[in-house]
Amino acid sequence: MDPVRYEDYRPVERPSYQAELDAVVAQVAQRTGASVEREAVGRAVRTAHGKTYGLLKATVTVGDNRGFHGQGIFARPTVYDAVVRYSNGLGHQRPDHQLGAACGMGIKLFGVPGRSLLADEPDTGTFDLNLINNDVFFANTAYDYMVVEELFAELPEGLANPARRKTWMAEFLTRRGTLTDPDGWLWDELFAMLSFTTVPRRNLLSYTYNSMGAFRYGDHIAKIRTVPTAESLAALTHQIVDVRADNEAFRRTLVAEATERDHSFELQVQLNTDLARMPVDNTSVKWPEELSPWVTVARVDLPRQDIGGEDNVEAADATSITPWRSREEHRPIGEIQRVRQEVYRRSSIERHRLNGQQRREPVSSAQLLG
Repeated sequence: MDPVRYEDYRPVERPSYQAELDAVVAQVAQRTGASVEREAVGRAVRTAHGKTYGLLKATVTVGDNRGFHGQGIFARPTVYDAVVRYSNGLGHQRPDHQLGAACGMGIKLFGVPGRSLLADEPDTGTFDLNLINNDVFFANTAYDYMVVEELFAELPEGLANPARRKTWMAEFLTRRGTLTDPDGWLWDELFAMLSFTTVPRRNLLSYTYNSMGAFRYGDHIAKIRTVPTAESLAALTHQIVDVRADNEAFRRTLVAEATERDHSFELQVQLNTDLARMPVDNTSVKWPEELSPWVTVARVDLPRQDIGGEDNVEAADATSITPWRSREEHRPIGEIQRVRQEVYRRSSIERHRLNGQQRREPVSSAQLLG
């Protein structure tokens, strides 16, 4: 089956979108400011992906992709300097056993030609992919995000506490009572949220990480993911991540693996072949692989390196990753992707301001890591 053409996608335009987006941005800015006192670590913390586990030097090698898969920055063989940042999905700075297992893999490529989609940094040459170790997301509109972001801030206690669990899920399902018709309740979104609770705690280098949201892929539409190569997965020696025995188990395991050997991932895309069964505007629905298989278009290599110093955590924390640091050929699409554009940008601006950090895109991995 041939992939859907990008020009055939029609975005959903809701009259209330801009007002809801403004409210979300204000809410995230307020929570970012409040995080200085709430998290008590002497600085502002992201409202999501608040705890960073490390920043690694990487190389991204684009293959000889042809036809439908040879699009945009993946149209011809190229090698990019890059970094990879690992983080926890929740917006807290806590011991690992007080956090969930939803973790992110952010990839920043350097020296990518073309103008960035971020208007305030059009010529930086960087290109970001922000991925997470699940294949569905739990919000699809600006209004969903506004309500869910408040409930998300209660995790993991909101679901771990039996006295709160049922009311938390009821508030999520009904947008805190604003959805009165059961046919309109957020069932897909709730199941997507609950799927994060089943993610096992494993070596960060063993997960598959997904974009969840869709992107333009040149003439087509796609999602993106990374999968550890078979040889890299087989070589892992620190399989157990025991958060009860070690408050910093995720980071210590990552540091140990990075110090001992090289690691590699396949960067894959899944082209959209059916807009009805592979919806762009509902990120809570997994795209069936029987309709469109994942195809490898590049390889991500992490050379053996020492990331054990505190300066590495500081560099990781200061590194900004957003799906909108992209190019027109890979424009994020769908309402929740549009929400991320301004939310991520304003959150980054506010956090860097509060922390006295210069907000400037690096030009190479060496500038970040030495």
